[in-house]
Amino acid sequence: MKKSGRGRVRRARRKKKSIWLFMFVLLIAFAASTALSYFYFKEKFSFESSFIAEIESRSADTGSSRQRQDELRLYENSNRTAGVKGGAISRKDALLVAAEDVIRKHLKPYRVRLLDLYMDKEGIIYIDIGKEIKRNFRGDAYGELKIIGELYKGIKSTVPGFSALKILIEGREAESFGGHIDISRPIGGEIAESIR
Repeated sequence: MKKSGRGRVRRARRKKKSIWLFMFVLLIAFAASTALSYFYFKEKFSFESSFIAEIESRSADTGSSRQRQDELRLYENSNRTAGVKGGAISRKDALLVAAEDVIRKHLKPYRVRLLDLYMDKEGIIYIDIGKEIKRNFRGDAYGELKIIGELYKGIKSTVPGFSALKILIEGREAESFGGHIDISRPIGGEIAESIR
C-alpha cells in the first residue's frame, strides 16, 4: 500500500508540474504574440495629422524667441514676443483682433471662452474655444451649421487672406461640438454656401 500511495503522490506532482509548465508556456506564447502583433500593426494604425505635426514643430522651435514672419498669433504665450509694441498694434494683429470680435459676437449666446486665435501662413485661422460650447449648445444640425457658417462668413469679410477655419476645443481636435457637423478638418467656403 505504501508503494501505491507513493505512486499517487508522484503522479499528482507530475500532473501539477505539467499544469504549471503548460501555464508558463501559454504565458510566454501570449507575451510573444502580443509583442509581435504590436510591431506588425504599429505602422498600419498610425496616422499623420498635419495639425499635430505643426504643433510638434512649433513646440520644438520654442527656444527661439523671434516670431516667424509668416505666423500670426493674437494670444501670445510666455515664450514669444508680444504682438503689441509701444502701444501700437501691427496691421496683421489688428486683423486678428477684428476676427476675435466676430468670433465673440457669434459665440456670446453660448457663454464660451475664446482660448486662442491663430492664423498660419496658409491663411487657416485656428480658433481654440472652451468646452462650454458642448454643454451650452442645444441646437440641431442646422443650428450648428449656422454657427459655423456665420463664423466663416464673418471672418472672411474681416480678414483678407483667410482661406479656412479650424475649430479646436480646449486645444484639441474634436469631431463636433453639437454632434452634427464635422469640425475635425479645416472648414472652407462650402459651409458658408450651405446656409443661404
